[in-house]
Amino acid sequence: MSLHRLLSLAPIALSPLVAAQSSAAPAKAEPWRLESALGLPEWLSLSGTQRTRFEYLDGQFRADSASKTYDDSDHLFALRTTLRADMRLESFIATAELMDSRQYEADTGSALDTTTVNAAEFVQVFAGYAGKGVVREGDTTTAIVGRHTMDLGNRRLVARNDFRNTTNNFDGINLLWESASKSSLRAFYTLPVRRLPTDEASLLDNGVELDESTRQVQFWGLYGTLAELFPKVQAELYWLELDEQDSAGLATADRDLTTLGLRSLRKPAKGEFDFELESAWQFGSSHSNTTSGVELDHRARFHHLEAGYTFDASWKPRLAFQYDLATGDDSASDGENNRFDTLFGARRWELGPTGIFGALARANLVSPGWRVTANPSDALDLMFVHRLAHLESDTDAYTPGNVRDPSGNSGDEVGQLVEFRARWSVLPGNITLDFGVAHLFAGEFLDSAPNATGNGDTSYVYLQTLLSF
Repeated sequence: MSLHRLLSLAPIALSPLVAAQSSAAPAKAEPWRLESALGLPEWLSLSGTQRTRFEYLDGQFRADSASKTYDDSDHLFALRTTLRADMRLESFIATAELMDSRQYEADTGSALDTTTVNAAEFVQVFAGYAGKGVVREGDTTTAIVGRHTMDLGNRRLVARNDFRNTTNNFDGINLLWESASKSSLRAFYTLPVRRLPTDEASLLDNGVELDESTRQVQFWGLYGTLAELFPKVQAELYWLELDEQDSAGLATADRDLTTLGLRSLRKPAKGEFDFELESAWQFGSSHSNTTSGVELDHRARFHHLEAGYTFDASWKPRLAFQYDLATGDDSASDGENNRFDTLFGARRWELGPTGIFGALARANLVSPGWRVTANPSDALDLMFVHRLAHLESDTDAYTPGNVRDPSGNSGDEVGQLVEFRARWSVLPGNITLDFGVAHLFAGEFLDSAPNATGNGDTSYVYLQTLLSF
């Protein structure tokens, strides 16, 4: 099916959304829940989701390599099913969550990896304590041990992935103290979980292999939040450590990275200005690739600036201006690696859809832009985004496509990204329909870099259904 045909169906797909706004709003009903249907006791809850997404890409921007050749156009169905059980007996808690992430219709020319496929895997199995804190009255403390997912701050560096078909998870200890005013401190020591299998044949076949962690890759840190530094202004401070070493069967870039960062924000509210500022600095060491013995000093940084205003109107329209900068490597021969490492972060909500698209990433990037969001009703939200994309270093790679001109003669203009998304809660709490389209207008760099595909612009569209129960 051509992209033109898919786009021609967009008005048909969205027509129920328009009709829903003109009809009388029905009385709200409680969403259907599996645990209620089963009549489970209060101390046990059971929930799940089933998500199906069709993705189509035309005009592949990823450069071929010695081991991989990409099709000029790509499509697949990404399916993700979860089933989660939570138990709470007074202060004792335990959770087990199964996630089954599969694909259909992909082939050897698809942009397929473990961000799309991880079949039949327990992404969370932990037990712990959740109860009163020990510092002040009203405090709470949560301590868990086992396999778990994790969100930190705005999820740029550590996230439980949402749009992506699979998620990051960790084996280890996670402690969270929270005050009555919602100030908090999190401390954790973990081993990042490696998703398996990784070979293309197994991914195409949705092969099942137990994920694993190893002490050769360790990740720990502290994340503190001050709920009100100033009236309505929240502040966060963090320290993250990643230490990895090669071992038998596991080739790494031997990253030994310290990431220090701070974040300040005022949350959006109707009739008010809001903002968000985040900066992170990385230092330590890393190797130039997973097979080289050349150790490089790591010096990199990331900055995000955002200012927005939510209009006092029924649709709650919000206009926001954004600027992101993530450093790239200045020189391949200066003994340093200056490319920012986004660690275990997510990017969809800010840098466009991922999946088989994923045209922008927080590495070697300078990207100003603006976005408009609106909620015509409680069941419908809309978003439009326009971003410019340039390389921070014109001699380093455009990392999402592995395109590079070491001479810097191809310039730094990656292009412009335009995106539209509509999300409709057909049955609030149970069924959600999500439609999105994105277009990357190729700039000088993607047109003229030595290993660029020459495909010009890239178009991407997806249609997704989500069932929650």
